[in-house]
Amino acid sequence: ENPSIFSFTGVGVIAVANVMDFGTVVRQGFLFLHTVSFAIALSAVLREDVALARARCINARRLSDTARTVTYALAVLWVTGLALVGFNVGLDVRALIADPKLAAKICVVSVLTANGLALHALAFPILSRQRPRDRFDLFVPVVLGAISTVSWLYASFVGVSRLMAPLMSFTDFIALYGVLLAGAIVFALVFIRPRVERLLLAGRAKVGIASK
Repeated sequence: ENPSIFSFTGVGVIAVANVMDFGTVVRQGFLFLHTVSFAIALSAVLREDVALARARCINARRLSDTARTVTYALAVLWVTGLALVGFNVGLDVRALIADPKLAAKICVVSVLTANGLALHALAFPILSRQRPRDRFDLFVPVVLGAISTVSWLYASFVGVSRLMAPLMSFTDFIALYGVLLAGAIVFALVFIRPRVERLLLAGRAKVGIASK
């Protein structure tokens, strides 16, 4: 056995240990969990959108399962995200404000959280009972769904906007977000609302047949 090989390996291990200090390992772990939880939430939202486009009626159980998955993923995103912010800027609010990308990301995730609460409190009960009482019952799930989809997609854009971020201010990020939200809401009201109405009516008809 060649002792020089072990000597070289030992030096390499010591060098890696010096570079990969405990803080770096923890930070990388939080980043990994943050990325995975975001991917899980985004895929769940998009999968539900596709399912809604192909469905013949509202599947309340599927909606509930998706909502639970997204809720857990969002909670992990907040925990890991705040930890990463702590690693990057600590408690320095001025440093946070000076980073337009980070500030925009926090704003978008805050909208996602508020919108998620509204979905649970307003939209899901409407979709689950499959009996729209008036136009407001059709308006709420469609608008909140549009906000959810656009917000998750825009959060992913902000997350990977390393090349564009130096060219954009916080106002630019939020203005673009606002334009996308407005466009998505209009699109949803014009094209998605009639389909949601048909799905709800189809589900109501099934309930009526089953009760006879």
